[in-house]
Amino acid sequence: MENEEPRQVEIELNTITHALAGDEAALARIYDAYARPIYRYHYSRVGNAPDAEDLTSLTFMAVLEALPRYQHGGRFTAWMFQIARNKIMDHFRRNPGMKDVTEESVADPLQSEALEAIYQRESKLQLKALLRRLEDDERELIRLRFTAELSFVQIGQLLGRSEDAVRKSVRRILDRLAVQMEAQNA
Repeated sequence: MENEEPRQVEIELNTITHALAGDEAALARIYDAYARPIYRYHYSRVGNAPDAEDLTSLTFMAVLEALPRYQHGGRFTAWMFQIARNKIMDHFRRNPGMKDVTEESVADPLQSEALEAIYQRESKLQLKALLRRLEDDERELIRLRFTAELSFVQIGQLLGRSEDAVRKSVRRILDRLAVQMEAQNA
């Protein structure tokens, strides 16, 4: 199960080419493929639907503006999520009093099979507390993998790391969380 990739599909070069030419159907396919994972990613950071919706809209507006400059290298998902990450960073810079909800709690969309076994054995509150204690980069890996449902390849492209390094990092984080959950309930 750990080797299964999320359902997120990389957009084909043909779709990108048509979108660059202004094909509205191709643009709609890009939106359909990425709107939900990008919204979930934003929601996991801000913790409320209106801001997540606004950030998702801003992300897609930025994608439309930047699309003519996109250089396809099989990294479209990484490119899209880099824009989404930039929008969330801008949001927190413009709203200095607003905190990333991961400082308070972790959003509910953590429903992967990898975490599901831990989640079923232990309470949700304990898991949230442990997730809050992760380093920022570890929380980001978990968020990108399980909330945004990016593949290890896509996360690696986004963060400039190899697929294997991302896979191992996520596995280590999950293993550590499992040990910590067991220790709390011993």
